[in-house]
Amino acid sequence: MYKAVQSFCTSNETVWNSIPAFVTVYGQFNAKVTLLDQLIEAQDRSTLGVKDVKDQEREQTAGLALKIANALRVFGKEIGNKSLLAHLHFRESELYQGASATTIQCLKRVKDAAVQYSTVLIADFSISQSQLDDLVQRVDHIEAAFGSTRDAIVNRGKATELIRKTIAEIDDLLKRELDLLVEFIKDSAGDFAQGYKLARGVVDLHGKKHKTGDGDAPAA
Repeated sequence: MYKAVQSFCTSNETVWNSIPAFVTVYGQFNAKVTLLDQLIEAQDRSTLGVKDVKDQEREQTAGLALKIANALRVFGKEIGNKSLLAHLHFRESELYQGASATTIQCLKRVKDAAVQYSTVLIADFSISQSQLDDLVQRVDHIEAAFGSTRDAIVNRGKATELIRKTIAEIDDLLKRELDLLVEFIKDSAGDFAQGYKLARGVVDLHGKKHKTGDGDAPAA
């Protein structure tokens, strides 16, 4: 782990803090490891809870929409309004488990029909104006919630690219500069060089699971 090198060098700062080149390179390494931690935290946070909120809002909105859609279907059959029936022709599962675009399309159909036939719903089916207003707000809100999920996925992808770039930069600093500086001072700081080598070995161990500083970018 990069953390192993970071921790070892920080703990042994008195060995190298009088060497300007080492101070400069280690400062760059330390800053990039800190940045890597922040990027990974931001990546994890970008989608945290978004799906749960979206699923909860979908279920609540679908239940209300289905109730109003069924009332409108009964009304459509009674008056022989084939256009209305066709407009509301969708499966219940499309509201609850359908793809995002499908669910939004079905919800918007119900919303539009509810607004158009609001007086009938209120007079003949005991659906209140507040329920109709709630449906309109919920449909608009869930459409935005699905959009937030897409944005979160995009942001996560951007963070992943930044993580890969930062890891490459850290590896370059280690292999091309910090390793060479440690080699340069090993005659006067043998114990430090040996300890650095051990810490450096942790960085080079690649496991199946991606973790901060294992030398590979986390899975997107």
